[in-house]
Amino acid sequence: MKESKPFLLYILIILCVEKFIQHMVVTYAFFADQVGIRNSVAVDYRILMISGFIVGILFMISIPLLYQRRRFGFKLLFFLALFDFIGEFIAQGTLFIDITVSFVVASAILIILIFYRKRFV
Repeated sequence: MKESKPFLLYILIILCVEKFIQHMVVTYAFFADQVGIRNSVAVDYRILMISGFIVGILFMISIPLLYQRRRFGFKLLFFLALFDFIGEFIAQGTLFIDITVSFVVASAILIILIFYRKRFV
């Protein structure tokens, strides 16, 4: 009998797609200096642009691994979300950050993976 995929797995996949899109949009915004975004970060925008592009690609790479329920996919997603979570503090240069969609989505991924990890693998 074919085992069904848990609902939360599909939620994680949707959140991965959102993170990929968000990272690509922000990478383009840094590249083209949309709405003066380069001046709004505490560190060199080029570091954020390159790391954001790489992290965005890795979010997409994690999707088939998640769907196949490979342990590496869940670990990769966990560390990408953690990197994104911590990156918000670094990019804004303070512990008292503005709560962004990126921060909320990274937090949601971390919460799902921490509390429901036994259901996935």
